[in-house]
Amino acid sequence: MDVRAAVLSALEEYGMLRGADRVVCALSGGADSVCLADVMLSLGPKLGVRVECAHYNHLLRGEESRRDEDFVRAWCSERGVECHVASGDAAAYARSRGLGVEEAARTLRYAFLEGLGDEGTRIATAHQADDQAETMLLNLVRGSGLKGLGGIPPVRGRVIRPLLAVTRQEILAYLRERRLAYVEDSSNADPSFRRNRLRHEVLPLLRELNPAFSEACGRTARLLREDEALLTGLAEGAVSAEGGDAVLRVQELHAMPGPLEARALRLALGRFGLQPEEKHIAALRKLAASANPSARIALPGGVEARRAYELLRVGFPPERAAAPERVLPFGGWTEIPERGLRVFWGEAGEETKIHGKFTTFFFKKDGICGNMTVRSRREGDELRLPGRPGKSLKKWMIQEKVPAAQRLSVPVFADGAGVLAVPGLGADARASSPPETADAVLVIKERT
Repeated sequence: MDVRAAVLSALEEYGMLRGADRVVCALSGGADSVCLADVMLSLGPKLGVRVECAHYNHLLRGEESRRDEDFVRAWCSERGVECHVASGDAAAYARSRGLGVEEAARTLRYAFLEGLGDEGTRIATAHQADDQAETMLLNLVRGSGLKGLGGIPPVRGRVIRPLLAVTRQEILAYLRERRLAYVEDSSNADPSFRRNRLRHEVLPLLRELNPAFSEACGRTARLLREDEALLTGLAEGAVSAEGGDAVLRVQELHAMPGPLEARALRLALGRFGLQPEEKHIAALRKLAASANPSARIALPGGVEARRAYELLRVGFPPERAAAPERVLPFGGWTEIPERGLRVFWGEAGEETKIHGKFTTFFFKKDGICGNMTVRSRREGDELRLPGRPGKSLKKWMIQEKVPAAQRLSVPVFADGAGVLAVPGLGADARASSPPETADAVLVIKERT
């Protein structure tokens, strides 16, 4: 295979450089990354992009790590290529975060690379066809769905992988032809890493069955990614955003085929950076089927899922502590920033025109017992609407399908004798009055 032609084809097919004027090649000094950097430097003028290189020293292999960094600096200097270099103690980072060393190194490396530019910059990494086959097999061993079996995507955000259709042997042949030197990472021979065992023990056996095994994996990965993209696109419409939560409709979930339902739930969790396991999806399905309209479950990362009657909401828990009680002075407007409200409590008149069915309440002053206050719902609170039997405020809220997680945030206006009014429910018959006979008015407006 002509490596340059394969890279050009990938760049065009996946629109890797659309809107880009700069490419930063991740250059470790190994064979794959040297090949990628050399190809991109040769293509840069034709493609109208400036090509630079970047190296991250993970400080994992002592003198060998310093050798790699020196090699990269010299390689770029000889070619007049701008080179960005950074380092970080991946082992210490792994210990402090409870991560594996490989995961920690990858996290540090990508944080460095993705910080090197704006939307016009692409980060090119040297993943190739054999890496793709290894990744698919690793995901298969762990147990994976279509997304994992689809392997390494050619494009992820600003990260591009132009070598995915090129095998390691083709890369080595390119380097020999071009007489390009590179360095070897001794850790690639360490059998304690699962990827190395696959590379040196499993893949040779599979290539006895099919010499073009890596190429076959590449074709399969592409087909699986296309299927996954289609199914995910169908599921996206079931997930909406509201008040910082990912929201799904329970009836719509129940009507979806299982694979789409699972993807919708994964999308909801993914909005909070979670990588859900099957047990999390099973728990969400159980919650959606629960007879308890206010049930909730805890999820990793401080996220929770909760039923809110016909809705399933995923997000960070709302503040469930009661807001402090506040006395409303008679005769003017009061700001209540902790509730996002402006409240008028005073004489009824033209300045307090009705602003909405449940935001303006009329009273007789002689029916008020002491001060008017605003507070959260309390156990024992009751509300008797005119012409209707009284019942607990909790039951009213359940009847009106106010989610349990939001009930303490509903403002309750009360006096010394109990509840006077609740926005969204109404005013208690004890002191309420028709507008034409009222001498006091309570107006509740959201702050703008």
